[in-house]
Amino acid sequence: MSKKGMWAIIIILAAILVLVAIYSVSETPLSNSRNLTELNVSSEGPFPLSDLIDEIENKSYYEGYDNDTLTWMKSLGDKDVFSGEGIFVIMSHEDAGKIPSVYATDVFIYEIFECNVLEKHSLGDVDYPKEVLLVENVNYLKESIEDIPSGGA
Repeated sequence: MSKKGMWAIIIILAAILVLVAIYSVSETPLSNSRNLTELNVSSEGPFPLSDLIDEIENKSYYEGYDNDTLTWMKSLGDKDVFSGEGIFVIMSHEDAGKIPSVYATDVFIYEIFECNVLEKHSLGDVDYPKEVLLVENVNYLKESIEDIPSGGA
């Protein structure tokens, strides 16, 4: 085989390698966004994960909680939590900072965001069952405000 033929093969292989590298780099960010889950939580947050753990261990309405879930929660370290309808959402301080926190007395304020759910656990057979989600890559979407129904005449 001549030197020109060898160089042609090397150039073609190098071009293929470059194309594969470009494709893998351009596809990597999309892999994080493909499994996005939209969540809706109360705007009254976040609060420290340690506070939630303490509440689960000491409040009667969590009696019967799943010990494995609580052990897992303790292993997560210093994280923040938002509460939603039937869920607790655990995330880093950085991700929690992306979600506005508003306290109001005459309306319900919900924050809607999308994220990657890393793990999902159940608190088990408790009076008010909740799923516990560990998330990352929070992308804030919008806020929803609902009036509190009045019980007046």
